[in-house]
Amino acid sequence: MDRYWVRIGVGAAAVFCVGFVGITVAKKGVAELKTAAWGPVQRILQDVPRHLLNFRLEGRRVGQVRSIDVSNEGEWTPKSVAMTVQLDRQADLDLISDCSLATEEFEHGRNEVNFRCASAEDIDDDHLVQIGEIRFQPADVVRPLLVARHDVDRLEHSELRGVKGSLHSSDGKNVTGEATLDIENRRGDRERASVRLDAGDGRALIEIRDENGRELFRLHANDRGVSIDAKDKRGSELLRLLAGEAGVSLKVNAERH
Repeated sequence: MDRYWVRIGVGAAAVFCVGFVGITVAKKGVAELKTAAWGPVQRILQDVPRHLLNFRLEGRRVGQVRSIDVSNEGEWTPKSVAMTVQLDRQADLDLISDCSLATEEFEHGRNEVNFRCASAEDIDDDHLVQIGEIRFQPADVVRPLLVARHDVDRLEHSELRGVKGSLHSSDGKNVTGEATLDIENRRGDRERASVRLDAGDGRALIEIRDENGRELFRLHANDRGVSIDAKDKRGSELLRLLAGEAGVSLKVNAERH
């Protein structure tokens, strides 16, 4: 499963906008990092909170995400996800108070998730199901969070058997998060790992460790550049990437991929 944890790490890096462009993590291997585009690191890292925390409804920002908590043991229920959003304007409460919130289809090249108000007809026609709740502050209004049934089915039939995690931002500028993942591969082998995220103020840190605390993946980025290290369970190097103003250096252990 060494490659799987590397893909998770690269996926987390993509979510945090630290410079990988055009990588479809679920379909492409580590070797394809060789063709990844590299963006201006300082500008990208400064954009992390804006991309990750903006809460957009019908294409317009209405607030900022303050926390996301996920608890799942294989089956997604109406209580699996709890999100808290700080509204920008009290006037937007009228728009939200009777709204069943559904996620829009993800658009390639965008790092923000857009929500829409789903009607009863939409819920039936689009086969939407509830996987959580969104609490809007300061009014303490709670609305259901809906996603397409086929997306839930895809998750429940994936290698992910369980996840418990949280992501928090108290100021809209810095983001911290941690999660525990339970994975089962096609051979039926189970592994668990922990993920830690810390981003903001022009820097980002992503770590993945196995259940014994051994480091499997580490990304560290600041305004001078980015380093990525990935190792297998025995401590052997799988991938090492250094990138900055001087260029990009990538080393991949081809024998292990």
